[in-house]
Amino acid sequence: MDDRKKRIDDLQKNNKENRVSLDTLLENFGDNLYSRTKDMSLEFEDITMYKAYLQDIAESNIAIGKIEEKNRRFQELEDAIEIKEQGEKERAREMAGIYRKLGKALLENPAYEDYTSLFKEQADSLTAKLESLETRIGELDNREGGNVFSWIGKSAQGLVLKSFLSKAQDSQEQLYHDVGERYSGRDSISKDDDVAVISEELEALRNVSRSAQDEISALKDEKRMISAGFGIDGNPQKQILAVKSHIEHVRESLRSLYKNFGAQASGIMDEEIKPERKYFIDTIVTAEDGETIGRAVRLNQTMIDNEKAIGKLKASLAIDDEKSKIEKYKKSIEEKKNRIIDLEKSIAELEEDVRDSENSIVELQKQL
Repeated sequence: MDDRKKRIDDLQKNNKENRVSLDTLLENFGDNLYSRTKDMSLEFEDITMYKAYLQDIAESNIAIGKIEEKNRRFQELEDAIEIKEQGEKERAREMAGIYRKLGKALLENPAYEDYTSLFKEQADSLTAKLESLETRIGELDNREGGNVFSWIGKSAQGLVLKSFLSKAQDSQEQLYHDVGERYSGRDSISKDDDVAVISEELEALRNVSRSAQDEISALKDEKRMISAGFGIDGNPQKQILAVKSHIEHVRESLRSLYKNFGAQASGIMDEEIKPERKYFIDTIVTAEDGETIGRAVRLNQTMIDNEKAIGKLKASLAIDDEKSKIEKYKKSIEEKKNRIIDLEKSIAELEEDVRDSENSIVELQKQL
């Protein structure tokens, strides 16, 4: 590889590194300079934009905080609703047990026959069926002896009876539940009997359930309102990403302002700075900024020198390339000239052959 090409690559790499360093230096310097103008009342367009960008970022961060707070509250509501609904399910199971207790107490207390008479026949039928099944199962369990076949038959019969028993028990429990649920809310005949005690227990649980349902309803209303807001504005995560993207766009605009201001204050701007701008910059630049300005100037000059060196090297390579083309063209011209000479010689020989043939024809015609 030509040393000049390697030198160009090295200079370009060096300039790329210097550009990053210079941009970072100018951005930090410009940021520092703008921060000195926060309490100043100035009519420069870039300073107005700088303050507007900062305000935009601050408001965007507040917006993100509000979205995150709404999302956090939404999650809290979902968790609270789930916990309370689970509690309601447990209370519903507890209440079902109390209904069964109340129904059993009602059926066993003769004082409530006016109410339970409608269910008495079904209750007695189920009680008799249960007693019969329990007796038959007991007889099977107590029966001894017999061969393996009788044992297998007894075991199968026992399973069937136990299945019937389980269904009958479920039917009895359902009957107790229905009797208790239909009676609930009525006054007991006596204030001291089991029905009164169970009814008080049931009413206390109902009060807890009503309170919990009111709380669930309020939580769901709040959740619905937050969800409706999300529906209008979009998914909260997407909202946050959109705002963060906007902030990054504004920060990019700020970085351009910083870099431009830093370049102006360092004296390396290509464009002419107006006198009033120059005067303003002189009022906020301090002696402590001298080192930063010196580094910026040196980096910028190094890049300019590198670009000039790259230009010279590229021109040198281009000249050599053109010279190489010229040599190639000259060689091609020489080759073509030599071919022309050869062709002209060949043409002359052919013309001589033509004349010889014409003379031969003349001589032959004389013999005719």
